[in-house]
Amino acid sequence: MIQVGEVTIGSGRPKICASITETTRKAIIAAADILMQRSIDIVEWRIDFYEEVDQWEEVKETLQRLKMSLAGKPLLVTFRTAAEGGNREISMEEYKELLSHVADSRCAQMIDVEIFKEVSYEERIDAEQNPQIQEKLGSFMNWIESLQEKVVVVGSYHDFDKTPSDDELYARLDMIAETGVDIPKLAVMPQNKMDVLRLMTVTLDESEKLDKPLITMSMGKIGSVSRAMGEAFGSTVTFGSAGQASAPGQIPVARLDQVLDIVHQNYQ
Repeated sequence: MIQVGEVTIGSGRPKICASITETTRKAIIAAADILMQRSIDIVEWRIDFYEEVDQWEEVKETLQRLKMSLAGKPLLVTFRTAAEGGNREISMEEYKELLSHVADSRCAQMIDVEIFKEVSYEERIDAEQNPQIQEKLGSFMNWIESLQEKVVVVGSYHDFDKTPSDDELYARLDMIAETGVDIPKLAVMPQNKMDVLRLMTVTLDESEKLDKPLITMSMGKIGSVSRAMGEAFGSTVTFGSAGQASAPGQIPVARLDQVLDIVHQNYQ
């Protein structure tokens, strides 16, 4: 279990997270005010949509305003890169600098880190035979550890094209966990219903093996069941929509809240 303010991730029904994807400060704060009236547990700010994201002072001021608007509700800050389905690309140096600033600001309680941006999955497979990759990976893990002194780190991987093989799903979740992050996250796109079932089976296995809360989801319409059945298969946070969805297949938070309650009643 991970405690983030008054929210316990990994205990009880999955926590609902809704994203803010607006582009201006005024619209971002207005969206936050709306979310505070909804049945959600965590607010995600997708800063890759923010038009001033390359101006740290502007980001900092918006973070401070968000912190006040959310009145203690946990804030997850995410820069989703274009390579993993986000709104823009960014260099690794700029990425680390931005997220380090966010952690230092103490305005966010959680930060999303794309685990395979610094060292790719293919490089991780061969890391033991490559001292340079080992050094690069070690530096990346040290950076994650430095973030964890201030925030909870969600280590993520997103594949908007497909659902990888079972072996790769297991391997990626294990690799994410091995970096030391607090919460591994995996989101993949199904091509058929069997892909959804495979992802949920892997989630169940990994949730019983790893001593960490997991977040997984199968995206798109046919994957929406994975967003509602996390308590049965081991996913501890689910992302719902409260306006514009930040990923395909998100369920409106009001409906999601009802479904999660129905499922949770069978686990009490």
